[in-house]
Amino acid sequence: MTGFQFATRISTLRKEIGITQEQVAQYVGVSKAAVSKWETGLSYPDITLLPKLATFFNLSIDSLLGYEPQMTKENIQKLYAQLAEKFSVQPFSDVQQEIEDYVKEYYSCFPLLIELAVLYLNYHKHAEHPEAILNRVVELCQRVRNQAQEYKYVHKAEFVEATAFLMMNEPEKVLELLGDHIEIEFGTENIIATAHTMMNQPEKARETLQISMYQHLFGLLSSATDTLVLEVDNIEHFDETVKRMEFIIKEFKIELLNANSALVFYLKAAYCYMMQQRHEEAMKALQSYGRVVSYLKFPIYLKGDAFFDLLENWMKKEITIGNVSPRDVASIKKDILSGVTDHPIFAPLQGRQDYKAFILNLKHQLNLP
Repeated sequence: MTGFQFATRISTLRKEIGITQEQVAQYVGVSKAAVSKWETGLSYPDITLLPKLATFFNLSIDSLLGYEPQMTKENIQKLYAQLAEKFSVQPFSDVQQEIEDYVKEYYSCFPLLIELAVLYLNYHKHAEHPEAILNRVVELCQRVRNQAQEYKYVHKAEFVEATAFLMMNEPEKVLELLGDHIEIEFGTENIIATAHTMMNQPEKARETLQISMYQHLFGLLSSATDTLVLEVDNIEHFDETVKRMEFIIKEFKIELLNANSALVFYLKAAYCYMMQQRHEEAMKALQSYGRVVSYLKFPIYLKGDAFFDLLENWMKKEITIGNVSPRDVASIKKDILSGVTDHPIFAPLQGRQDYKAFILNLKHQLNLP
């Protein structure tokens, strides 16, 4: 934690401008010994003296104290990765205490609060009382929604809070928060790109439209994945959805851009095939799931490719925790395997040789026992 660094701060500032402890003491109205104690950390100035000291050094009080209420994006990324890794090796309660310490110190750093809420969301199942952690996610998101001025932070907080409500089986609160209708998208990115073109900024226009395509691509795949279970009884439409999404996954090489999207799609398709009693199709979906796993390289990153070649700067700017996966490698590997082995819907396949071979190969690819 950053904490106050007043002693070091005032000593450094004084020496930088070439004045003595005596001069500082005279200006503030204290003894030279008092200033000496401040610089050695033996005592702190009375709170009423801070404005005068800050004025003397031409600084804000926060800067004088060496206190930074906002954490940089780079430090948020590092902190998130460190805490995520700790969840795999330390008791949940220990990591939770560390998170709450950061919340207290950076209670007005809304980008950090959102990412800590996401971290809780990703690991709440490890807690002794998971629902209490989800409630904490809601509290953090509400803090951001009520206090943040920037729309992007409010919007992300709404999304994270809504996800927590779904996990708590409270769909009515989701609709209360987000509404129950979808508004028409007006495609402002196309207008922005046109404006860049008119200003003779073709590369910026290309970047804008490429980002739009990238986001819509994964939005389409996500929506199609979620609709599969709703189409289980409508086999013709279900099969057409799978067919079209498999085409998109193949043509856009989704397993290299965002492997998780492809994994979730094939696993959901396999679940639904089992619900339809179509075991052969389920095995084919699982084989595709295994094929995607074979492409994985840990740690997992979101990235572009030869087609999406203008995403790097956007990802660095917009994704607070960076383009690395928001969970630690050990947890990701465990969930990739347990998504198949621990789900009772696949029980009818356990006697099949091809299913047994698939599980063995999956464990080998993930380097799991």
